[in-house]
Amino acid sequence: MVRISTIRDSNAQCKSLDGLVAVFVGGTGGIGESTATEFFMRTTRPRAYIVGRSEEKGRRLVKDLQELNLEGQAFFIRKDISLLQEVDELCEELKQREPKIHCLFLSAGYMTLKGRMETVDGIDRKMCVNYYGRARCTLNLMPLLQAASAANEVSRVITVLAAGSEGEVRLDDLDLKHNFTLHACLAHCVVMTDFMIEELSRRYPGTAFSHSYPGTVKTGIANQLSGPVRLAVKVMYSVMSPWILNVQESGERHFFQMTSQCYPSKNGGVGIPPPEDMAAFKSMDGMPGGGSYLLDWDGTTTGDENVLAEYRKMDMGPKVWEHTMQIFAEAQRRMRKDTKRRASHEAEGDNRSIPNPVGWRPA
Repeated sequence: MVRISTIRDSNAQCKSLDGLVAVFVGGTGGIGESTATEFFMRTTRPRAYIVGRSEEKGRRLVKDLQELNLEGQAFFIRKDISLLQEVDELCEELKQREPKIHCLFLSAGYMTLKGRMETVDGIDRKMCVNYYGRARCTLNLMPLLQAASAANEVSRVITVLAAGSEGEVRLDDLDLKHNFTLHACLAHCVVMTDFMIEELSRRYPGTAFSHSYPGTVKTGIANQLSGPVRLAVKVMYSVMSPWILNVQESGERHFFQMTSQCYPSKNGGVGIPPPEDMAAFKSMDGMPGGGSYLLDWDGTTTGDENVLAEYRKMDMGPKVWEHTMQIFAEAQRRMRKDTKRRASHEAEGDNRSIPNPVGWRPA
């Protein structure tokens, strides 16, 4: 366990980190908000982009952050990452505004007990929020993260989900089009996230990638539930309060993951040196400082090694990569069809024919 006192000592050294740019997807509340707050408290002249669906929460957080650090700048961008086109629009806007990004922090959540709910992309909404939308955002923003690493600056991606909760997955139905259950949804998102960050660390060795389990943290995600289920969650929080991690502490621990050389990229450590008597943690492949980390709530490594070893024998990394690219390609085809359909309807409305768009690509 990394003690909170050790983490606070490390975080207190982060005034040496000047001008870092961080993007918090799902940052309008909970763990994203607490980590952004720590980011603004501890660094010099930070810039943060808060991404979420609630304009009210986003504007409030931006105001709070800028009051916390008068030298910092915070911006809110309203986007829904359950829709890949909105993910693409978000990334294009960020590319227009920033030459480099130092940390991409992905903690968007969507809690529901309903079954499979497909978006216009043909993807279950929960799986898109927890995996596909995050993977799309990461890939789109890799040029900006690479620019940071090329300048020998911090370059990290942290996705907060459920590292260590690996379970059985169906290789013939990774997107659960035909075998969807809530349990399978979590297992597939966790395992695909594990092997996606390992693949990313191989392809982009200048950036460090982490999949984090935050522990039981009381956040506002239960507000998405309704009726008796929402009440049951609130009762659970009340009964389990001695074992629930304070959301402020969760933010401190995740900020440590953002800045400490305990979690370096394959190319080496950038950031705050490891605390005394500590060194780089083991990566997914068992190598210290290997660039892809499965982290428990306390910042130490986790993951069911037996399960991971079996999936590695099945060549899971390349399979997850290929599957994800296929899902994105199919989503692109759907977007093109939808755009052509809208263009055709507009033409019929004003009695003019217009050609289908040539070389169309998402904004």
